[in-house]
Amino acid sequence: MPPDVASQVEITSPPQVRDRAAIKFFCTVASLSGAEATAHALGGQVLPEQWQGPGFVVRNTVDPEGNIFQLREGVV
Repeated sequence: MPPDVASQVEITSPPQVRDRAAIKFFCTVASLSGAEATAHALGGQVLPEQWQGPGFVVRNTVDPEGNIFQLREGVV
C-alpha cells in the first residue's frame, strides 16, 4: 500500500469494514461453514449474505484488518 494511502487507514477493533477497493479477490474453499469457523478463529468474520453463481455459492468475508474478500464453495 502506498504510504500516502496507508497513512489514511486506521486499524480498529473490531475492524471497520473497508469495502472501497480496486479489486476484490476470492478463494475457493471446500466448505463455507468450515471456512467460517476458521475465519472466526483467526479474528475475521464471514458475512451472512450468500449469493449463488454458476456452479458456486459465495459469501463475503472480512479479515482482521477490515479488508473484504469472497469465499466460494463449489456446488454440484
